[in-house]
Parts: sequence; structure tokens; C-alpha cells
Amino acid sequence: MSRPQAIPTAQIPNERAIVTEWRFSPGVETGWYRHAHVVAPVTGGKLLLETAGGERIASLTPGR
Repeated sequence: MSRPQAIPTAQIPNERAIVTEWRFSPGVETGWYRHAHVVAPVTGGKLLLETAGGERIASLTPGR
């Protein structure tokens, strides 16, 4: 099932860091990718993670 895509906006792209703001509305997705970066949520909520090993829910805590 195809879902609408989350919206990424590059905030700081340089040779030392990439800061990207992602906007998630209910039901959107980013598509498959690997995290090679630090993730710091600015809002709380629940996030569905679809992995090769199955689905799980991650709790997002601002700043963590």
C-alpha cells in the first residue's frame, strides 16, 4: 500500500553536518532507508517503524 510521503526540509547541509526537518502527518511515510545520523525529535508522539524484522512502535520524546 502506498502512502503519502513525509516532507523533508534541509536546514543545515554542510561538510560536517546535515540537519533536516521532517514533517510527519498521520499516515505518511519516509520510505525505506538506514539511519546514518542522529535523530532528535522536537515533538512527542508514536512512530510506526517497519523493519525487515517486522513492525514496532517507537515513542518519540522531544530532545531525545
